[in-house]
Amino acid sequence: MSRRLQLHSRHHCQASRGKQEPEPEPLEPGRTGNRLATTIKRKQAQLQATLKEMGEEALEEQLQAAGEFPVTPAHRFATLIECTIPTGRPVLVFELSRPSPSTTSSQLAEMAQRWVSWGADALVVPTDAEVTSTGSADLLAVCRAVSVPVLQRDWILHPLQITDCKAAGAAGLLGIITQVSGRGTAVMSSYAAALGLDAPVEVCNRTDVQAMSQAGVGLFGVNLAVGLSLALPNFATDMAKGLLADLPFGAASLVGIRSFDEALKARLAGADAIFVKNELINPVLAERKPANPYQKYGMEGLIERLKDVTCGDD
Repeated sequence: MSRRLQLHSRHHCQASRGKQEPEPEPLEPGRTGNRLATTIKRKQAQLQATLKEMGEEALEEQLQAAGEFPVTPAHRFATLIECTIPTGRPVLVFELSRPSPSTTSSQLAEMAQRWVSWGADALVVPTDAEVTSTGSADLLAVCRAVSVPVLQRDWILHPLQITDCKAAGAAGLLGIITQVSGRGTAVMSSYAAALGLDAPVEVCNRTDVQAMSQAGVGLFGVNLAVGLSLALPNFATDMAKGLLADLPFGAASLVGIRSFDEALKARLAGADAIFVKNELINPVLAERKPANPYQKYGMEGLIERLKDVTCGDD
């Protein structure tokens, strides 16, 4: 059963102005996987270059300005979950990536409009440089094009990235991960909340859940990013009997899936929202138009089928 959502922020930014934000803890390759460790090291190097070019004074000014003027997104992700729970189905969130390097930001925005017209509840736009060279432009264009929550997806290692997300007009972001940020996770989560953004904290085990619950986190993510790189044995079973069941009362969950079977298991486990990844989306984008003119195909067919699978009728 999905939980009644109580996502009024119980945590506020406790980092004092002008103080150095905590750096991510060093990754342990044996714990997080070589692929994830390599990705985070690349992202850390990119951020260090940006921060060096920006300078401490400009950084402090941007962080303080963002905190002084929190936003109230017109289309909040937390509100969407709260309103959808009584319907008996989870919120369906779709990853929206450029289908080819030649796709422009305006074309991606047009894709977003079509997906929403077919029933997408919310969208996630990747901005990591390894995925797209124009992530910020993509995020801005999609946020302006649709009237549903749009979340940024990246590896979030510094509060500066959260202020950039706010500036783009996004409703929130994915990429605050306990296995990556370590002791800084709660600070990053509370800073996002202080800016008016919804930012699920990704957890991988019960220890993560307990620590983040004690820190006042109210929105949790499971299998959003780390599951792609970190082996999670018996994921479906653990999810159904463990992580979601361990969430504190009133918390909400976003679970990543790559198949219809995983979507069904996530719903049965009580997921409040389901994040549909590119692994499920990309193959259907290449489908040919069927001979039957009344048969839905491609992304429209995928959205309809996922709604059927997760509608709550067992």
